[in-house]
Amino acid sequence: MQVWQAVLLGAAGGMVVEIVSLWGYLTSWQAARRACKDKENPLPPIGKYVDFPADSLVALTRLALGAGAGWLFHPQVTGTMAAIAVGAAAPALLKQFNGARTLEGALQRGQDLGDPIPEATAVQQ
Repeated sequence: MQVWQAVLLGAAGGMVVEIVSLWGYLTSWQAARRACKDKENPLPPIGKYVDFPADSLVALTRLALGAGAGWLFHPQVTGTMAAIAVGAAAPALLKQFNGARTLEGALQRGQDLGDPIPEATAVQQ
């Protein structure tokens, strides 16, 4: 797969995640409107459920993260669905690095920090 294809499909994957999130907000808004429709209460505005400036910024960020993941993993991606999946998974990948100040610290977060490996202990002594 060419780099530009992986980038575009990765961005599409990021947008798929954002569209699913937006759909959840819209269905909550729809349910609230249906609950109020038969009563004398005013219908809730969409702005109560969707924050357009913040959600737009999140959508652009997910698009950029998906594109970046597509670019980063383009040598390993062989199909369209794989490239979209890489883009959709980009925010979850960044969550793994949450709170780590260095790359080494981020990599150690995923490891079981139980007993040290005997070979490593022998080398250090």
